[in-house]
Amino acid sequence: GGVESARYSVDGKWIVTASDDHNARVWDAQTLKMAGEPMHHDLWVYDAQFSGDGQRVVTASADSTARVWDRETGRPITRLMPHGDAVKCATFSPDGQWVITASLDGSARIWSARTGLPVSEPLRHGSRVVAASFSPDGKWVLSASADHTARIWEVPITQEQAPAWLIDLIDDAGGLRIDEQGY
Repeated sequence: GGVESARYSVDGKWIVTASDDHNARVWDAQTLKMAGEPMHHDLWVYDAQFSGDGQRVVTASADSTARVWDRETGRPITRLMPHGDAVKCATFSPDGQWVITASLDGSARIWSARTGLPVSEPLRHGSRVVAASFSPDGKWVLSASADHTARIWEVPITQEQAPAWLIDLIDDAGGLRIDEQGY
């Protein structure tokens, strides 16, 4: 198949390729031998990039998903990160905590790189979003769209777990609480 993108890890030891054969692959940069198993999607993979420490790979696919994988084994680390259309680009934040995705559904999204869960509302453009990346300090996101615009967004500060007050509010509103015995 055709290669859609190819990137080095920061330390230069590894190369990751994204291909129209539905796979991303990690290669040893010295021997050019494949390392680990291919990272498979249901449709072609547009983009694949390493985390800053080189231990993880994030992929973006025409199957409307992105995913974080273990570089060494090629096994998934996160659940699929779904969009409403093809995902053109996926990039780690500088600290490796977040992933930003750009989709033809007209949005960019920020996800937890640990769980694959969304940590922000969609960052919406008027047209297909084709690229997105974090600023070097990780506080801003730059996204580019087919509507001839680029936008800068402040990265929303979120917690991965709901605060206790929110759980109490949900319990009060729903009228149900699970006790220590699960009732």
